[in-house]
Amino acid sequence: MKLDQNLSPQMLQSIKMLQMNTVELQAAITQEIETNPLLEAEEPVDNRMESLDEPVRESSGVDGDDNSHDLMEPGIENSIDWNQYMEDGFRNSEAPYKDLGGRDPDEDLRPEPTRGLSMQELLKNQLREWKRPPQIVKIVEYLIGCVGDNGFLAPADKDLLLDENAEEQKDPDIAEVEEVLQNKKPLEEASYPVQEAFHVLQSFTPPGIGARNLRECFLIQAYRIPDFSPLAIQILEKHFDALTELRYAAIAKALNKSTEEVQKAVHELHVLSPHPGAQINNTPTQSIVPDMEVVKTGEGKFKVVMRYEHIPRLHINETYRKILQQPNASKKDKDYVRDKLNAANTFIKSVDNRRSTIELVMNAILEKQHDFFAKGPENLKPMILQDIADEVKRDPSTVNRVTNGKYVDTPYGIYELKQFFSSGIIQSDGSAVGSAKILDTIKDLVANEDRSAPLSDQAIADALEKQGMKVARRTVAKYREELKILPARHRKALK
Repeated sequence: MKLDQNLSPQMLQSIKMLQMNTVELQAAITQEIETNPLLEAEEPVDNRMESLDEPVRESSGVDGDDNSHDLMEPGIENSIDWNQYMEDGFRNSEAPYKDLGGRDPDEDLRPEPTRGLSMQELLKNQLREWKRPPQIVKIVEYLIGCVGDNGFLAPADKDLLLDENAEEQKDPDIAEVEEVLQNKKPLEEASYPVQEAFHVLQSFTPPGIGARNLRECFLIQAYRIPDFSPLAIQILEKHFDALTELRYAAIAKALNKSTEEVQKAVHELHVLSPHPGAQINNTPTQSIVPDMEVVKTGEGKFKVVMRYEHIPRLHINETYRKILQQPNASKKDKDYVRDKLNAANTFIKSVDNRRSTIELVMNAILEKQHDFFAKGPENLKPMILQDIADEVKRDPSTVNRVTNGKYVDTPYGIYELKQFFSSGIIQSDGSAVGSAKILDTIKDLVANEDRSAPLSDQAIADALEKQGMKVARRTVAKYREELKILPARHRKALK
């Protein structure tokens, strides 16, 4: 005997649909329309401006007590009076979308899917998001040209250089880069612009890109994984050769650890990829389409407005409705229509359930993170999934599905919903300081530091404490890496 949890088909479909982002939902709707002749779609009309003056509509989500689910339970459909259902409930199947809308086709702002880009194009797109001096950008662009298909850096092939690039080779920065790539000069001894250029490239996605060798590739990834084993990092930093030769006993002796501890640390390395380039080479980029936006009303309050212009209106095909009303229709035809009608209504309810649950969660986030929308991202408060789950009376797993891959357009840009959840540092008085505020403060401290004597991680921790934020040095180091800021020794300006 065993205990199983059985979910209804509609519940399973609702859970699956809740995980979809807008682009995936569009594809699912298209596929369902192609396979179910009873389901039809219409171009939506934009009703977002009118909705600013209407109250936010509350609606039950995937975990709610929605009586409409009963219609779809196995065995129930056989007891339905279909003629009565067609008269009373058929048109109501459109109710969830009676107020859906979208922009005029000529004004459609939907992002077009991006074609598969080469590795160099994807890296250059990431470079455009960086605000760095032209000198460093120039060096990074050169380094991008040196990235191979595997994601690793290699010296430029002089025989393949075009004549028009010959002048570039006379640039002292580029010449120094080539010295580093050819192992003629350690990166630690290179000039600050060259070091910074390497660091910028190696901070791009996916982690490990721009490494010069496998050891550096693994270290780049390990540094970016929160709470990665310090012992595993130490093995990569100081005993990589012994690691490749599987000399665990020698590593354990050198580090004064047991062989079992070393083996456990080495086991964590399996999450690191030795081929970072394989993850992005010719991979299509994913379009980001916000499901909603937060706008300021005339009364100065903030309101969640759902974006419907990317989701078509769904309704039931009226032609098939008549088949159930025709006395001379065969049983086979009526059974077919009933099955497709059941599936169409289930799909419509699941789509609407997704929308209402996302709206419910976003309204709770808006209430909890009001200061973010009113004063700016630096005012993001510490918040976990359970906080919102308690507010909306849903399971944390449901909130997790809602916040992954769903985006909201805010006055400060487009944010993924999961970005509103952040850890915090508990202070001695029991209060919590959000990581966003700490990150912004660290960024400001480094931006205004004396470049001849840059702040160490401990000095940053001391400066934070003076501003009322007690943060451990190791935590500062983690946040510094997250901000893609070099260690103090690499930020020092050379005279």
